[in-house]
Amino acid sequence: MVKAFLNTVMALTFVGVAGCNMFWNFMNDYMVCGLALAASVTAGFCVERIFIERSRREMIRLYGADWHSAENRQLDS
Repeated sequence: MVKAFLNTVMALTFVGVAGCNMFWNFMNDYMVCGLALAASVTAGFCVERIFIERSRREMIRLYGADWHSAENRQLDS
């Protein structure tokens, strides 16, 4: 589900940026395509980072602030 949401955000960002140029014709189409692609990838990274931070906060809430140290002790044994 996260991957589908991520892809949707990236696609909508690309269409939004490219669509603005189509209606107002701001600059060269190749430049807009590159700009839209960069904005799409940036939006994807931001959404992915939000999901990572959310799951990290949830793990801290469930298992305490030192949940990483317990995981490392199990791997070392």
